[in-house]
Amino acid sequence: MILVRILIAPLVATLALLVGSPAQAAPETKPITVRVYHQAITPVAVLVTPAATVRTFFGPIAVDGKAADGQYITGTLTTLVGGMPGGLELRASNLVFVFGSEENQIVVGGISLYPPTGATLAPGQRTVRPVLGGSGTYDGASGQVVSTNLGADGWTHVFRITLD
Repeated sequence: MILVRILIAPLVATLALLVGSPAQAAPETKPITVRVYHQAITPVAVLVTPAATVRTFFGPIAVDGKAADGQYITGTLTTLVGGMPGGLELRASNLVFVFGSEENQIVVGGISLYPPTGATLAPGQRTVRPVLGGSGTYDGASGQVVSTNLGADGWTHVFRITLD
């Protein structure tokens, strides 16, 4: 009987390791909403080439109603194709929102339809773009942002994200 216990004990321990404990459910992540506002921004640079027009932007932002040093939006809009339905242009965006320090960023990309004249969406127009990632406080960010042009009153960007 002792010999059986000596032989079975290691076998039971090995099986327990192989089978493991019941899988734990991944922690549920709740979406986070971050609201950004900024005044109307004009491009700081416009590069026109035969292949594309690239507009570069920079401006301070207020996050959840609070303005602070180190909070800003920067990025580029690149015209990809003109002559889309309704006479619109297809533009790709590369936008970076910085929240208080360079390490806390959310990166946004994607495409939107723009009027061919003007640097931005028409007043009252909104667009939805994917959140490509984040860093610092926003490490692992995924989700989307809804950006709305308020005309002379500026812009809102409402992020709905989850963090990994």
